[in-house]
Amino acid sequence: MGKLMLMLLLFTTRSFAEPQYRVSIMVDESYPPYTYMINGELNGIYVDLVRQAARLIDSKYQVELVPVPWKRGLADLEHGTAFAIMPPYKHIQKRPYIWPYSVPLLEEVVVAYCNSGFTLKNIEHRDTSETPINLGINAGYLILDDVLTQALAQNKIQVWENKDTYSNVMKLVKGRIDCYLNDRLSTVLVMRNIKRSEPDIDLNGVLEDRVVLRRTAHIGYVKDGLEQYPYKLDFIAQMDEALLKVMASQTPELDIN
Repeated sequence: MGKLMLMLLLFTTRSFAEPQYRVSIMVDESYPPYTYMINGELNGIYVDLVRQAARLIDSKYQVELVPVPWKRGLADLEHGTAFAIMPPYKHIQKRPYIWPYSVPLLEEVVVAYCNSGFTLKNIEHRDTSETPINLGINAGYLILDDVLTQALAQNKIQVWENKDTYSNVMKLVKGRIDCYLNDRLSTVLVMRNIKRSEPDIDLNGVLEDRVVLRRTAHIGYVKDGLEQYPYKLDFIAQMDEALLKVMASQTPELDIN
């Protein structure tokens, strides 16, 4: 009888010790310094923030961060086969399958980098008879402002999706695209890494052209999905509270050296 009671006690203790739910959040695998892979491990500013927040709620939730190509992650969320993705900007109309969004992680500044002789400044006044400017973006990103969206409709620019920041910077250097649109910090980091690892590549002709927009990054959750993820609303509330605590206690390091 005593042995049976001991086994029941151990089982009960273990049950209370283990999280009730395992939650997977897909993460852009190639967006340094925010989310990226290095030596097979997921790293980055947002990764660190969420991991710290996850430790504050680990009595109930075991959070797994899963690196994925950005465009594939969006497709999984759209098809309802994933719970959440990080770190999208808010696009409520263009991505109706994402709702709600977490509290903001950080504000990012999206800028245009162009080769010498090309500019997106005053693109609204560019003659439609001129050859369109070839503009690179990361696959799956929605970062055109209203002016560039109109320029695209008027064939003043052509948009080319490439895998990631490195791919776009290399195409910019080689003249395969004329300008590139992305978060400033991410682009600067990649260009500095290229200078160190590939010193023969000349980046002097690549210049910051103009600020396009400022947006906050978030965890984005699949819309609806309460039947599949009955813990959704509670998890979002707990994760938001944990993120706010973590961010209030520290300033994220934006070291790009």
